[in-house]
Amino acid sequence: MSGGLTDWLVQVMHQLNYVGIFLLLVLARVVPPVPAESVIPLAGIGAATGEYSLLGIALAGGLGSLVGQLVWFLPSRLMGRDRLEAFLKTYGPWLTIHPKKVRRSTDWFEKRGGLAVLFSQPVPGVRTLISIPAGACRMPILNYCLAAGIGSVVWTLVLAWTGYTLSSWPFAHTLVGYFTVGLLVLLVGLYLVRLVGHLRLLRKGRNGAAAPQPLTPSPGC
Repeated sequence: MSGGLTDWLVQVMHQLNYVGIFLLLVLARVVPPVPAESVIPLAGIGAATGEYSLLGIALAGGLGSLVGQLVWFLPSRLMGRDRLEAFLKTYGPWLTIHPKKVRRSTDWFEKRGGLAVLFSQPVPGVRTLISIPAGACRMPILNYCLAAGIGSVVWTLVLAWTGYTLSSWPFAHTLVGYFTVGLLVLLVGLYLVRLVGHLRLLRKGRNGAAAPQPLTPSPGC
């Protein structure tokens, strides 16, 4: 399985070059379980053979990461905070996002702004989800693009350099392949655990709301 997934990623990048790196990073940000932390090191291994340049990988991957995050940022910005929370009351459990957590995250985000976007880029999942409170708080698009873009390019360059240094190791592709599958299984597993937890909380909330409230005697009784 690891070899097949790794071969597919390498084939996409080999056939489409920097466009392939860009598209894979867009996909990784739109569908968080797609492991960007494997795509870029594989490209870095290719840079060691002269197929790519580290700067080209950083720019293509950073731009793809930014575009993918805008898929989450722009709808949140158009909705605004209130409409976003109303939307999440219906669809939040399937995204494993609770409206109350979004409210807390937007409160937290308002105090930190662009720094939160910039420094969240190395953290899988968080860098994508930070787009939601950023949009809900109506962060200026240019400011968001600068923070997310700079953070994405720098982090992509670090990952590419890591793959470049790993290229001298025997079975480097195999190691990255096992890491890819392991990370994918971990992320999907975490999603399922969170989904089950959210659905249980939702069910308990509905049962609690439906349960009859005990009668309390009035002061005059």
